[in-house]
Amino acid sequence: MADLTQFELAQRCGVSRMRLSLAECGQLKLHPEEVSAVRKILLEAIEGRAAQLKGALSGRQAVAV
Repeated sequence: MADLTQFELAQRCGVSRMRLSLAECGQLKLHPEEVSAVRKILLEAIEGRAAQLKGALSGRQAVAV
């Protein structure tokens, strides 16, 4: 939904890709501040995608976020 690779998410939120991978597999729990950073980036990305889709469906271009 966010249209981000694990590597891109890691770069944007400041959590290593390996930590994200281990957390995704259930082998590691992220620290609360890491969870907040990941959630923030994912929410921004999903909101940006939603705006793009809304613009496309209404026949006009969405503003880049």
